[in-house]
Amino acid sequence: MRLWRHFDYTLLITSILLTVFGVVMIFSANLGSLDPRMQDLWRRQAVFGAVGVGLIILLAIFPRDFRWLGDFWWLTYLIAVGLLVLVLLFGQSEIGRARRWFDIGFMRLQPSFLAMNLLAISVGAMLSRARKRRSAAVPLFGTPKTSLSGAALDRAGLSNYLISGAMMLLLAALVFQQPDMGTAAVLAAMWVAMVLESELGGRYIVATILLGVGAIYPLWRLMEAFEFGYMQQRVLSFLNPGSNPDAAYQLQQAVIAIGSGGLWGKGLAQGTQSQLRYLPVRHTDFIFAVTAEELGFAGVMLLFALYLILFYRLLRIVLIASDGFGRMIAAGTLAMILFQAVVNIGMNLRLLPVVGLPLPFISYGPAALLTTMIGIGLAENVVMRHRKLEF
Repeated sequence: MRLWRHFDYTLLITSILLTVFGVVMIFSANLGSLDPRMQDLWRRQAVFGAVGVGLIILLAIFPRDFRWLGDFWWLTYLIAVGLLVLVLLFGQSEIGRARRWFDIGFMRLQPSFLAMNLLAISVGAMLSRARKRRSAAVPLFGTPKTSLSGAALDRAGLSNYLISGAMMLLLAALVFQQPDMGTAAVLAAMWVAMVLESELGGRYIVATILLGVGAIYPLWRLMEAFEFGYMQQRVLSFLNPGSNPDAAYQLQQAVIAIGSGGLWGKGLAQGTQSQLRYLPVRHTDFIFAVTAEELGFAGVMLLFALYLILFYRLLRIVLIASDGFGRMIAAGTLAMILFQAVVNIGMNLRLLPVVGLPLPFISYGPAALLTTMIGIGLAENVVMRHRKLEF
């Protein structure tokens, strides 16, 4: 098939290599665990990684292209809202009163992760409408094919901006109440990335920045109102580590692990912080610290190189996608992966507060891995149907 000529094999291979990298690090991080179930997590991750690769290929070769999803954006959004409401009412968690997932037997289904993919589709379709109107109003050749005036275009752009922002805020608010501030921030970052790509105009970008800054204090007060004191404590312990040694413990152990890795690391399953269990949640939030300790600077640079290739290929899709909706999907997927990677690594390096976000492809978590793979699959579908442009 001619479509296969445009399939991004580099993106697929890089995704597989990152998944394999993650499986190896999960195996190494839990090898010294006293719990046999922990030692078996790498096998589960490998199985779901294989399923994820299958999803990438299936989504890429789906008989209908990505554009048909834009016709049902409202349905994808309603599914996201419905799942997030259901998990608040009937979800399960092992941490206090938090409700974040459904136990469906073979895995824990976490709707907040799936909401990322659904947000890229629904908000992407909404924002791409503004691009279509603007493109129709200012053709490259000939006379305009629309009767929309400049004022009408501005009103349409403002409407799409406000509606898409409200859509994102509702999903983020539902996720925040689980409580899960990290994933709510990912949804906001995806929306910002899609707004930047939508070409609505510089004033909307400025408005978005001002809204983000202005939301800091109300968000802090919301943490108090919902009694999410642990979120505030993480921020305060980051700003002043001596204020709460217990809250700063994880960051201290991560910094020790990273600093002790040296150039080549201590070797797989040889890290003292991970194998002696000084480093908590070493197979999820702090797996980057395990990587730095056991594989050293060289291993970290290899990981960074794989991420850079992945980000480059996704950015390429954003630039050559055939229409606005495809660009939105690719931009949302890129922001989803990039934001989580930056926050997780920044947290491990003590440059950011502790936030429960996984390191994409590397941290253990079937739901997070499948969500990332779905995003890659949608991006592959976009690039397989792009115009014949050179890049």
